[in-house]
Amino acid sequence: MSMKHTQLTDDLLERASLYAAGAMTEAERQEYVHHLEHDECAVCRSEVNELQSAISMLAFTLPSATPSARVKDRLMEQARSVGQPMSTPHPRLRWLQWVTTAAAIASIAVALIVTRRNSELRQLTDELNSRIAQLEVQLAEHRNTLAMFTSPGVRVVDLAGQGANVQARGRIFWNQQQKRWFFYVRDLPAAPADKVYQLWFVPRSRNPVSAKTFNTDSNGSAEIEIPVPDEASDLKAAAVTTEPAPGVPQPTGSYALLGAM
Repeated sequence: MSMKHTQLTDDLLERASLYAAGAMTEAERQEYVHHLEHDECAVCRSEVNELQSAISMLAFTLPSATPSARVKDRLMEQARSVGQPMSTPHPRLRWLQWVTTAAAIASIAVALIVTRRNSELRQLTDELNSRIAQLEVQLAEHRNTLAMFTSPGVRVVDLAGQGANVQARGRIFWNQQQKRWFFYVRDLPAAPADKVYQLWFVPRSRNPVSAKTFNTDSNGSAEIEIPVPDEASDLKAAAVTTEPAPGVPQPTGSYALLGAM
C-alpha cells in the first residue's frame, strides 16, 4: 500500500471503512496508519476523516444491513481478536459478546459504505436531472425555431462565397411578419484582428444600409438575429463585406458573401 492513490476505488473504500470502524487486525491497522501518515495519501486520508466523522451519528441510528461475505469474514475475525474482559463470563454470554461486537462493527461499516454510495447517487441524479432540464429547454427552442423557419411567411435567401472565400456560404431566414433576419454563416474564416465582417441590406433604389458587424468563430461559423427596419423592406440583395473595425457607414471592402433577394 506504499503509494499515493489518485482516486477512490471500492477496495480503498472498504479499507477505509474497516479502519474507521476499528475492524482491522493490529498488523493491518499499523500498515494502514503508515500508509496514511508516511505515504501522505490524500485520497485515503480524506475518506477516513469523512467516515470517522459519520460514525458518531451512524452508531446511534444503524440501519438493518447485511455486509458482504468478504467484509463479514474480516469483521468477524477482528471481533474475535477484541481484548478479553477482566472476568471470564459464562461461555454463552461470551459468545453473545463477540457476536454483538461483530454485528455492531459490520453494521457501522455497511452503513458507512451505503451512505457514501447513496450520496454519490443523489449527486449523480441531481446532475442528470439538471442536464435533462437543459436539454428540454434546448429542444423547445429548436422546435420553435423549426416552426418559425418552416412557416409560410418565411423567405429563404442563400449567399454564396466570393473571391478568396468561395468555399463560404450563408443563409438568411427572413421572417417578413416579424421583420427579422436569422442569418447563418458557415466556412467563412475569421476576419483579421483589425477587420470585421459587415452585413448589408441592399435596397433597390438606395444606398446599402448596415445590418450588423460580426466575426466568425474558430470553425468559420456565425449565427445572428437581426431586426429589419422598414426602410430595408424593398431589397434586391444581401451582402457581407470585409471592413476596418469597428465598421463603416458604407461598404468599402471586398465582398465575402453575396446573395440576390
